[in-house]
Amino acid sequence: MKQPGEQQADRDIFNIDNKGTVTVINQPLPTRSRSEILLLKKVKDAVLLRLEQSLHSAVFIHLGKQSQPQRVRRLLDAEVKIGSKPPEALPAETTILEAFDRRDIAGKLLILGEPGAGKTTTMLDLAKALCDRAEQDATAPIPVLLDLSRWKDPKQTITTWLVEELKSNYPVSRSTAKKCLKAKQLLPLLDGLDEVKPEHQKLCVEAINQWLQSDACPSSLVICSRWEEYEEIVYDYGQEKVNEQKEELRLQLNGAIQLQKLTNDQLQRYFIQLGRRDIWETLKRNFSLYHLVKNPFWLSIVILSEKELPVEFLNQEVFHESQFESLLNNFVKRMLIREIQHRVYTKQKMPTGCQTQSWLAVLAQRMEEDFKTDFLIEEIAPYWLDNQKDSFAYQPLNCLLIGLFLAFFSGLILLNFFNIYIVFLGIFLSLVVGILIGAKIDSDEPVRVVEALKWSWKNSYEGFIEGLKSGIDIITTRHFYYRSGLIWRIFLITVGLLLGLASGVLSALRHGLIAASEVERKASPNQGIRKSAENFANVVLIWSSIGGLNFGVVGHLIFSSIHGLICGLLIGILVGMTIGLFIGLERGGKACIQHLSLRIILFINGSIPWDYARFLNYCTDERLFLQRVGGRYRFRHKYLQEHFAKMGELGVESGMGEGTVRINEDG
Repeated sequence: MKQPGEQQADRDIFNIDNKGTVTVINQPLPTRSRSEILLLKKVKDAVLLRLEQSLHSAVFIHLGKQSQPQRVRRLLDAEVKIGSKPPEALPAETTILEAFDRRDIAGKLLILGEPGAGKTTTMLDLAKALCDRAEQDATAPIPVLLDLSRWKDPKQTITTWLVEELKSNYPVSRSTAKKCLKAKQLLPLLDGLDEVKPEHQKLCVEAINQWLQSDACPSSLVICSRWEEYEEIVYDYGQEKVNEQKEELRLQLNGAIQLQKLTNDQLQRYFIQLGRRDIWETLKRNFSLYHLVKNPFWLSIVILSEKELPVEFLNQEVFHESQFESLLNNFVKRMLIREIQHRVYTKQKMPTGCQTQSWLAVLAQRMEEDFKTDFLIEEIAPYWLDNQKDSFAYQPLNCLLIGLFLAFFSGLILLNFFNIYIVFLGIFLSLVVGILIGAKIDSDEPVRVVEALKWSWKNSYEGFIEGLKSGIDIITTRHFYYRSGLIWRIFLITVGLLLGLASGVLSALRHGLIAASEVERKASPNQGIRKSAENFANVVLIWSSIGGLNFGVVGHLIFSSIHGLICGLLIGILVGMTIGLFIGLERGGKACIQHLSLRIILFINGSIPWDYARFLNYCTDERLFLQRVGGRYRFRHKYLQEHFAKMGELGVESGMGEGTVRINEDG
């Protein structure tokens, strides 16, 4: 990396006159735009937060040294492979940034490793170093960390996918994202190639290679994947091509870093610096456990759960898959029974260990089913309802919620003006209307949040013309021309024009206000549903105001009194609210109703807690199972997600201190 003085020298212009005098013209250093500065800050904040919430940092939290996680350098042992050359071991003091900057790699790097080898954390370390560089040098590209597991449409190009992901994860618009990608101002760090759906993995690699060969190719690119899954992509592709042409589907990057198991010296130095020589002495007596902790993930798990390790682990000669699951169970148990200072559940009753494990198992199972590595609360969908009883209750509950909502407001308005019989009639009709609206919601339809509304002049114009024609149709019928008198015709013409104008205005409002397709960056939990509720309320408020104003004016003109004005106003609000509820259904209302129905059913059957965000924050900040960035949650490691999902699928028993729980497919 160049020093500041060297950067300035590159930008100086040297002017030589006829006498040979050299004049140095200093050029101003380039600066970043406000949007670039904001993007860089958000990226660095997210990277630092994820590093802080890694299992490596959790070791220090567990040992009461949260304020000094930098005391022990994270272990890294790797070898680099360039083209067909044999692998070359990297010196122990080599940083990931130094490997990234090698001339033969030149910023295009593939990070490989076994599960738990620290691939994602290594990429986060690189992202932090690149953010520091971008802060010092305005010409350096801004790193952006994205998950390839979210690439689910094989027809979608990588450039298009990147634009959508940047819009969803960071504070950039589509136009800004396209501009930055075209100018090569971004450095994509793509994690989780192995977490793409298996049937799409080869297509994803092909799409990345096509992108690298195009004009939109970035100046630098880093991709992260499990070694075994990546080799399977290459091997399977070669088998498919065996009868045509021998070729391998490898990412067209300059080099690859393969993370290795930790060495004896690294482990010994790590435990000594950690102040846990006792664990090191135990490991030296246990050959099997010693080889297990050469994997950074299992090293963290053993340190965090060493007080719960049963005696058989100390004498185990060979570890099988069942022992791995048992070790993770001990880790979960240790995290749930350790003493903590409760900050999330201060006044509310804290969930028991059984509840925590059960709810996390349901979450992990759903994430595994949909090949997701992160979770948004608003992504709760009807397929979360496992049994037929819950699915059957979903549709009627949608109808009931809409009916009760409309009945409440209609009863509140009518009660102030009409007698009790009219009130009951209005409530009954509101319930019927609610059932009709709820019947429009398909029980299998996904929850589509509406985070923004925008105005379309084209749609509003088309809606106005459509509404105007409906009113004018009154005066264009054959019955009107041949069977009506002159006065009646004039009256109908006036009424038709007024109705057409009113219908056109209302239709313009209805069609002009549309749900925006942009997805805002998730800055807080359940943001999508809250935004949908706001937009739904805004639509209902607008139409209630329009209805109240129109009917209020009509009432005043007919009765020429304040009583007529109030009567028309109240009736107009009720009518406008009813219309607004119909229109707002597709503009946020349906998503809110679906989400509420799902949350009620899932809470009743014990699949989730009522305050889901509080529980997820509790599992993030106090129990160390999850990470959170903005409104997205993820397990601290893929191993943990797979472990909890397996518990949900197979019904594994786990002793949790308060008792024993069996988690089955019904949650």
